Amino acid sequence: MKLKTAMTYRFIYQLKSLGIFYLYFVLFTLIFPAMALFVAGGTLSSQSDLMFPAIIFAFIVALIGIQTDFKFFIQNGMNRLHILLTNILTNFVISNIIALTMLLFYQVFKSIALANFHYMFLLIDQYNPKQPGFYYGFLLAFIFFATTLGALCGLFFDRFSTVVRLIIGAGVILLPFLFGTIFTSLSHAARQEVVTALGHLIGISDKGLNAAPLLMTILVLTVINIIIIYLMNHRRELRRIS
Repeated sequence: MKLKTAMTYRFIYQLKSLGIFYLYFVLFTLIFPAMALFVAGGTLSSQSDLMFPAIIFAFIVALIGIQTDFKFFIQNGMNRLHILLTNILTNFVISNIIALTMLLFYQVFKSIALANFHYMFLLIDQYNPKQPGFYYGFLLAFIFFATTLGALCGLFFDRFSTVVRLIIGAGVILLPFLFGTIFTSLSHAARQEVVTALGHLIGISDKGLNAAPLLMTILVLTVINIIIIYLMNHRRELRRIS
């Protein structure tokens, strides 16, 4: 199977999944709230975030795809590098489509201007970007990061046995406690420096919120995810579909 054919196959699958997601999205963010408002006689109001549902969907599709597509493509003669490229490129394309369509949903909902409906990008709105293109860049960065994180989790579940997963999972869960222990053992000045450094990574400063550092942090984390995915996929066991 050629790279172009594999990308077309995976892209069609992603579009079908996206159609199902938008069906549920419209039901749970517009139709069901409208029915509740109608029953309540218009005395209630509804608020819906448009960002996190898209991120969750992107994560799940990437997690499933990195597992099932690998087995199918290997059976059809693709090597691991091409399979990885197919996964990353199609995830990037679908991330762009999701970001654009969510912005379209936002503009449509905003133009309707229903008194009892309030739609927002909860995290993006906190940073109050001045340019419309910043909304798109913010959405794309987070959605594509979610696909790389989903692919990484999918590889993790595929590569390691249950015992190893439990050990690594327990280690990940314990990391916040370890960080908290180390943090509380620091001097007051050192703790302030750590808080300031973390704040700079996500764009928090005395002057308010700045989205650029947060976007840079997400970009770096995305690159790190891709590098780890490549390393994990490089020696991935070749298993055929029975």
